[in-house]
Amino acid sequence: MSELPAIPGGWRILELGARPDYFAVWNAIREQSPVHDAGEGVFLVSRWELVNAALRNPELEAGGGVSESFGGAGGPVETVVRNWLMSLNGEEHRLARGLVSRLFAPKAVADLEPAVRGVARALVGSFVAAVKEGSADFVDLVSTRLPSEVVRRLFAIDPAEWSAEVEPLFKGAAASEADAFAAVQGLAPYFHKKLQSSGNQPLGGVIDQLRMEDKAGRRLTEAEVMANSVLIVTAAIDTTAGLIANTFYALLENPSEMMRVRSEPALIPGAVDESLRYCPSAPSTTRRTRVTFDLGGVRIPAGSDLFLSLAAANRDPRKFDEPDRFLVGRDASALLTFGGGAHFCLGAALARLEVRILFEELLRAGSNFALAGPVRWRTNNPSVRVPQELLISASR
Repeated sequence: MSELPAIPGGWRILELGARPDYFAVWNAIREQSPVHDAGEGVFLVSRWELVNAALRNPELEAGGGVSESFGGAGGPVETVVRNWLMSLNGEEHRLARGLVSRLFAPKAVADLEPAVRGVARALVGSFVAAVKEGSADFVDLVSTRLPSEVVRRLFAIDPAEWSAEVEPLFKGAAASEADAFAAVQGLAPYFHKKLQSSGNQPLGGVIDQLRMEDKAGRRLTEAEVMANSVLIVTAAIDTTAGLIANTFYALLENPSEMMRVRSEPALIPGAVDESLRYCPSAPSTTRRTRVTFDLGGVRIPAGSDLFLSLAAANRDPRKFDEPDRFLVGRDASALLTFGGGAHFCLGAALARLEVRILFEELLRAGSNFALAGPVRWRTNNPSVRVPQELLISASR
């Protein structure tokens, strides 16, 4: 067995995100040390069975990974991160999740399909035209713009206001090599101002849902409304944009699978799920232990953080045959990308809808595409693994 690769200690494990050998490193960790003490109170968990068990263990709380990826305690966006859904536990989490979940109910998601298709068709048309003129960046022209427009509509924000005040924050964060968190830092005061200026008047979108009372008459605090508004914008755009770009990249790198999907559009949902398994845009999540317990034969002290590698679990050969191959027809229903248990991703159905529709429109356009240069992975946001740029040209 080959020597275990050098593993960054503690939360520095997040630095692996942009490495070209990312999956090879995690495969090695999973096979040689499936529960690995990374030091500083952080344990890496990478085998499917163990990750799955941790995700569904009601004794585990939301971990500190989100906060650490945004600079840790005392970081510039700590207050926002501490108050949003992924960081909450117990009754606070149940209240916030109950209010947010209304946005992603099956009927609410299904009702968005006509609007999503209209936006996707327009973006694909512009992208195909740009490709015919030379190379075009799929990330800038398509994968970021579709979820951005969907989220704008969810918040019922005027297009001009969105373009002037929200989009620049998000595009700036994606393009910057130095500041991963410009979007969160800018969105927090934006939503604070919006809440203050509206008073008790309805805004017609997500914020109204977050301000509502639950059945027991409880409400989120203003800080929690603001924080979860920021979360919905950043999570719904960043990870979905990454899923779209990662799926396109995987299909381009596997032309036989691209041909299968092109000839059988009914395979598109399967291609999306295989992309979620094979190259998740959000490749990890975390949990914190309240008590000392054993996991995979390793004693985990109370107060430790479990860094759950969804990417490694999704490629566990004990669960998936030929896990390092991108195979559109496989049963990928055991993928763990959307998490599990109390913190299962509420936006999973909406993300799948957006990506499915986008690829229906893209493949229907009839153009053959090719990579126009090597993919560049984002280095400024350690919580995602997504292309910063994906240059595409017409294949010859």
